Amino acid sequence: MDFALIECSRIDWSKYEEVQGRADSIPLALEALLSSSIEEAEKYYWEIENHVVVQGQLSSAAEPTLQVLIASLLNARPRHTKIDVLELIFQIVAASIAEVVNEECKEIQRRVRLRALEGVWVFYGELNGEHAEAASEVLNLIDSSRFKFFLDAGR
Repeated sequence: MDFALIECSRIDWSKYEEVQGRADSIPLALEALLSSSIEEAEKYYWEIENHVVVQGQLSSAAEPTLQVLIASLLNARPRHTKIDVLELIFQIVAASIAEVVNEECKEIQRRVRLRALEGVWVFYGELNGEHAEAASEVLNLIDSSRFKFFLDAGR
């Protein structure tokens, strides 16, 4: 059972926007990234990143994209895929704490932070794997006080 593909199919992507308009192409890019070879992965990474988070600004499609990316961490994935997924998550989460003045952007940021927190234990689980450093970077953004406690307790 691929949790990311199930989550991706559950979302009505026509309700979301990416930088160039409707977010209809995002689920295809996500599915392609999650099943791509190492040679193809970069292409799909940029098809997502350049449309969902651009220059620190989030489109509304960042929220469901983050949901799918977090769900993808629940399945075994090739190393290159997990690295790309965690990097995309980091970029989206980092943009959710950037300074913005537009109220609509602030609301998107708030929803993205809530989605990231919904997956907080998935990120903690990643601390036990080979991508602990990437998971640490995300946790430091979304749950820094508890993360520091876990680091201190682990020593």
